[in-house]
Amino acid sequence: MANSKKGTKQQAAITPKQKVAKAFGSKAALVDKIIALIGDAPEGSRSALNQVSNSRLISHHRATARMVELFGSRDGAITAVLAVRFPKGAPEGERARLEGLSPWRLMDTHRQAVDGQKAAAVAAVKAERAAKLRAVRRAKQLAGRKA
Repeated sequence: MANSKKGTKQQAAITPKQKVAKAFGSKAALVDKIIALIGDAPEGSRSALNQVSNSRLISHHRATARMVELFGSRDGAITAVLAVRFPKGAPEGERARLEGLSPWRLMDTHRQAVDGQKAAAVAAVKAERAAKLRAVRRAKQLAGRKA
């Protein structure tokens, strides 16, 4: 129940089909917008997207629009992932593997790569501090032996 107050009219929750009809007009129009955002969509994507549920299509549209906003295009997202994960150059099949991923998975892969770089930088700083601390302790230990 959306509204549980006694004496008030109950309101039904909005269904995904109603959301699609309100925001895009029809499921076909939503599929067209997703295809337009993707740009170079693989062959057969339109028929595959027409078989997907409305809620999944809404989610896919949101993710694709976010990818285009952040990276400019699908190719831009793939290039960004490759630049972060492989600064010295990507292995041969990596670009083809990334081209098979969905927009959501591409953004998640980019986030994971950036987070991995941050974690590596923090680990390097901690290792450097630990090495300095070990050197100081070793120097004190040697000074204590000589005295």
